[in-house]
Amino acid sequence: MRIFLILLFVPIISWGQIITDRPDQTEASVTLPKNILQIESGFYFQDEEAFNTLFRYGISKNVELRLNTNLLFLDSYDGLNIDSPKLGDLELGAKIQLFNSGDSATTVAFLTHLSLPTASKYYSNNGYGTLNRFLISHDLSETFSIGYNIGYNKIYGEKGVFVYTLAFAKSINKWGIYAEIFGERIKDGSQSNFDAGITRLINDGLQLDLSFGEGLNNDLSYLSLGVSWNYNLSKQN
Repeated sequence: MRIFLILLFVPIISWGQIITDRPDQTEASVTLPKNILQIESGFYFQDEEAFNTLFRYGISKNVELRLNTNLLFLDSYDGLNIDSPKLGDLELGAKIQLFNSGDSATTVAFLTHLSLPTASKYYSNNGYGTLNRFLISHDLSETFSIGYNIGYNKIYGEKGVFVYTLAFAKSINKWGIYAEIFGERIKDGSQSNFDAGITRLINDGLQLDLSFGEGLNNDLSYLSLGVSWNYNLSKQN
């Protein structure tokens, strides 16, 4: 469940021409332009490794479609040796722009995903689920932004989870840095975490990233390396 939640949380601003939803846990509050395809991949090193790939496609000025996949590496399950790696449950979703005005430094969007129990035994949440959140960010200057997400995730048969993020991001030429707190709360407890990272814009369609995270009241610990590609499909015709 922890991997499932972590890999869905991701950044608040872009540096250069590419707007990515990684490496941080705060989802970007803007959608991709129409006919833009973006592929964002990253490897998470933790107790159980995972390779995440998010496919994003802008279908209109204010809507993008999304497909999220996780290749999970499980060493064992309750002491059992199992085949690994295998794909986790697929997540289909959309991001909808609610507010984005050239006269305002604030942008707002809504994100929703449907989790499908497509994975095999030990790799699935064993039920349908929804993951929803509001995404808000404020540009405090040309190079400094603050963003935050508030949402609610519910997997059938499990307790619902309230999620939150708060990130501060700074751009320096083609570099970007951020620091963030994020967490989740269920009926009988909560988890709070911290992460930070850097990005490097290689060109208008390629970005590299490095990040790490630690639990503040739990044993979460991970290191992530990632890359994102941006394609303008209208230029391919």
